[in-house]
Amino acid sequence: MTVIVMECGKMLGDSYGYTRDGLWGNWGKWVLLFISMIIFPLWGGFQWKIYKGESQLPSLEGWVEMFVNGIKLIIVGFVYGLIPFIVSMVVGGAGDLASGGSDAASAAMLVGMIISLIISFLFSLIAMMALIRFARTNSFGEAFNFSAIVAHIGKIGWLNYILALIILWIVLLVAVMLFIIVVGIISVALALIPVVGRIIALILIAIVAILIGPFVGVFEARYLTTIYDSVEA
Repeated sequence: MTVIVMECGKMLGDSYGYTRDGLWGNWGKWVLLFISMIIFPLWGGFQWKIYKGESQLPSLEGWVEMFVNGIKLIIVGFVYGLIPFIVSMVVGGAGDLASGGSDAASAAMLVGMIISLIISFLFSLIAMMALIRFARTNSFGEAFNFSAIVAHIGKIGWLNYILALIILWIVLLVAVMLFIIVVGIISVALALIPVVGRIIALILIAIVAILIGPFVGVFEARYLTTIYDSVEA
């Protein structure tokens, strides 16, 4: 367990350095990334570039190609979300048919819900690695090569993989909450100043949103990429 946590610490450090070096001081790129998050296929296309696994943050160029690749990532992600949904509908329908009374119906619904949650969780784990595999191969067939993707996760280690994701989610949650708390306190203080204070508070909130979005997005994409590449490390 200690080894796993240490490896996650290295991946967090790598992802932070990668994001900081690629964005800090490069404010034009930072703002363009924020805009690409609004035009989300462009952001998907930039994620595609990060998933390639380059040692430095890729450049923002080839906007048409980025848009197309982003659409392709969205399609693959949609399919991975659709499969658990269909399975959940089938399981839920089977539970309704099998239930003979109110108690049986409740039990069947509960079992169906648990099965659906497990399937959704497993598919989300597979989907994250599938998107990176898709970016590496540019093949829809490889994006849905379940045996190869599951085998790759197996090499990483399911426990390692899940723990790495939990650590990522905790770090992002804590970081975002701290930003929100600090900005909230400053905004409330500024709002006490009539008119001008409120305007400044709104500008501050907008600036923080622009800062947080790209940084967190790049950091997360890089971290997932390091998980994928940890097999080769």
